[in-house]
Amino acid sequence: MTLDWWVAFWVVLALGLLGLEAASMALVGAYFAFGAIAAAVAASLDAEVWVQLVVFAAVSVLSLVLTRRPLKAALRSAPLVPSNAPAIVGRRGVVTIAIPAGTGGRGQVRIGTEDWSARPAGSEVAIPEGTTVEVVALEGVTALVRPVPE
Repeated sequence: MTLDWWVAFWVVLALGLLGLEAASMALVGAYFAFGAIAAAVAASLDAEVWVQLVVFAAVSVLSLVLTRRPLKAALRSAPLVPSNAPAIVGRRGVVTIAIPAGTGGRGQVRIGTEDWSARPAGSEVAIPEGTTVEVVALEGVTALVRPVPE
């Protein structure tokens, strides 16, 4: 193959590897893409094919060995924001916006200091504003509630 073919080969390989990296986010394909770019540079400087292969392997492996662990640690150290939303199950609240009957009806309840969207849990009865309710389950960000007998 001529010089132009080798440069094109390495560039196409680099683009393919970057595409795989974007799809997998495994932090591996990018290193081999960097190696392919370095090999393309070597090819454009008229290096022999064996030199291009050595450049590809050396840049790929060295960049992987030297930077993958610190990058993964940095990505892992991003703080996770824990949610205690499941903690509202079993708690009582007060209906602030009436909850219509049926599974599609939504209203709002105040549980402690938080307002939650709510719908009736299994009952086909509307729950009027001001009613004390108990949260029996949580579906996403919607509390399933039932009236508390007084």
